[in-house]
Amino acid sequence: MKKQNNLIIDIGNTLIKYYVFNKDTILKSYSEKLLNWHFSLEKIRKDYPEFNSAIISDVNGSILNKLQKTLNPLPLILCSIDLKLPFETKYNPPHQLGQDRIALLAACCLLYPKKNVLVIDIGSCITYDLLDQDRIHQGGTISPGFSMRFKSIYDYSGKLPLLQPVKEGNKLIGNTTKEAIQSGVYNSVSYELIGIIEAYKSKYQHLTVILTGGDSQMLSKPLKNSIFANSNFLAKGLNYILAMNQTS
Repeated sequence: MKKQNNLIIDIGNTLIKYYVFNKDTILKSYSEKLLNWHFSLEKIRKDYPEFNSAIISDVNGSILNKLQKTLNPLPLILCSIDLKLPFETKYNPPHQLGQDRIALLAACCLLYPKKNVLVIDIGSCITYDLLDQDRIHQGGTISPGFSMRFKSIYDYSGKLPLLQPVKEGNKLIGNTTKEAIQSGVYNSVSYELIGIIEAYKSKYQHLTVILTGGDSQMLSKPLKNSIFANSNFLAKGLNYILAMNQTS
């Protein structure tokens, strides 16, 4: 009997994540630093010798060709606006909508059908995407993420240090330069999120707000009436897209 396992691959800026799906169920997940992408893939191929097909979301571009050659002859599709998708978009031009955002919107369609959904992905950048109850992507917002803000402060000043985001210990009023920078970055992100969410809620009633992405954990507590998505949210969207585009 032909194997029904699918391989889902999410290539980010620093990490690559692999997921083994059997229909809608995740059998196994792997996470690896991008430079070591082949280590987890070798383990996957040993544990799961046969796959039906695979899909890739890639926001980096540095290893895609090597990965495709390694996976050959496994049937493989790249996440794209040109695929059959569960939503329509008003983004213009549509080809500038990132692969990760496409996958997140698909996950919203799958897990929150017939709802107005604002999905917020907190990573290198913070992306906000609005999917209405009719499955139409209205567009969204992009702003710098935590690490990008810290790096900008360092790059565009002469003496300020380069800091890393921390979840705990952020105060409103910093008593040292380090504390002041931590406060500025952390609170600028927090209050940006609160303000933008409220602005979207003023336009769309009964709005479901989803927080996802690696740096969503930097928020010390969930924002009011928001949902922290699990780490598999994007992968479920990719698996949904793959299922829609598989030929029997």
